[in-house]
Amino acid sequence: MKDHKHLVPALMSAVIPGLGQIVKGQIVKGLLIIVLGVTVSYLLFWTIIFPILFWAWNVYDAYTSDSERSIVDDSSTRPDIRHE
Repeated sequence: MKDHKHLVPALMSAVIPGLGQIVKGQIVKGLLIIVLGVTVSYLLFWTIIFPILFWAWNVYDAYTSDSERSIVDDSSTRPDIRHE
């Protein structure tokens, strides 16, 4: 599964914004997302639109960004199983 290294961080960011970036080795970016997300969500508690957009962007970023310092191990020796 080629997108495995992108899927796990995206799922983690779906649960806790910024966690996917931290797992991929982008620690400062992940912490900034966590702090910014909590702060802005707290300040804009009267609206639900921005937190949802911020969350969606965070999941997208965790899925698409690439880092060489990724914690997710993508070098599995398990053979690829394909049913044809």
